Amino acid sequence: MRDKLLSQRISAIKESATLALNAKVKALAASGVTVYNLTAGEPDDQTPQYIINKVSDHLHENKYTPISGMPVLKDAIVQHARSFYDANWMDSSMVVVTAGAKPALSAIMQSLLNPGDEVIVPTPAWVSYTYMVQLADGVIKPVPLQSDFDLDVDALQAAITDKTKAIIINSPNNPTGKMYSSSALKKLAKALENTDVFIIADDLYTKLVFEPFTPITSCGFTPDKLIIVNGFSKSQALTGWRIGYVIAPTDIAQSLNRTLSHTSGNASVPSQYAAIGALEVDDTPPMLENLRTRRDIVARALSSTNGISFTLPDGAFYFFIDIHQQADDAADWCADLLEQTGVALVPGNDFYAPGFVRLSYAVDEETLTAALQKISQFIQSYSQRQRSKS
Repeated sequence: MRDKLLSQRISAIKESATLALNAKVKALAASGVTVYNLTAGEPDDQTPQYIINKVSDHLHENKYTPISGMPVLKDAIVQHARSFYDANWMDSSMVVVTAGAKPALSAIMQSLLNPGDEVIVPTPAWVSYTYMVQLADGVIKPVPLQSDFDLDVDALQAAITDKTKAIIINSPNNPTGKMYSSSALKKLAKALENTDVFIIADDLYTKLVFEPFTPITSCGFTPDKLIIVNGFSKSQALTGWRIGYVIAPTDIAQSLNRTLSHTSGNASVPSQYAAIGALEVDDTPPMLENLRTRRDIVARALSSTNGISFTLPDGAFYFFIDIHQQADDAADWCADLLEQTGVALVPGNDFYAPGFVRLSYAVDEETLTAALQKISQFIQSYSQRQRSKS
């Protein structure tokens, strides 16, 4: 009965599948169950000492800052972004600092979308995009990637209607770990030249790359239709600090400020100083080589496991594993895996890919190696059970 008292908009929203599963796994571990948690979308590293030192020097500061962020931080972001994106047209009026990338993306949807407006998302895609669009009364339009997880530009172009407001680009991609090719991005930019469609670049993993990276700004998208979301959660092990930023055309930035002024307000002062501390070392990820080593450990283990397939990720810290030979619905498969082995993976269902599972390798090598061995054994026994049923 109480469901009838809730907003229909909220009743249609599911909790983040990845966060819910991660919480369940942590609860199991707290109860004494041995769990190998490969679900979390966060590094296992500790916050770097240079950030802690920076923040500790400013703990006495406790007042509101401008909604869009402290001027010193915005200036530092511009200086860094001009170099990283090779884009001298950026200035501080285009920067909005937010309490993480999620509030940034949510505020963008609230600022851009009118009821019924469409947002195209190449899939597999991060689970929260759908609900951010729906909460802004928009319509999500999933468009599958190619088999190698690159953009299918022809399909994206065919999906555009007069209601299309934006396309979300996430490269390196969560959940696949793949980067979109520069040729596909340039082809998409060409296709959008005479449209009013915005590109929203979710660039949160752009510092965690193992291959040469092509910034979105070098692919031909016009700055007045480009909105960039970035942050420090992944590159600096600051997921709990909640600090991100948007670089957008000035009118969009002003709209975000109005939205945030009635929702989150300014990002916390300690987190803003944490971002300044990161930018003072050029936001270089201290854990990148460790992640590369772990990626290679996973690749070797999965390559010798029959019954699955995968594409080697270019960045982030995810493998997206094709289990179609095992099961069409990954949710039940992952539930069996967790119950029988204690290994937790994320089913691909909420990523628009029910025959896949996501494995996060942002854990220590001992845990990772033990989990991979259990996954291999489970796959072998699962395949045998499926053959016996047939």
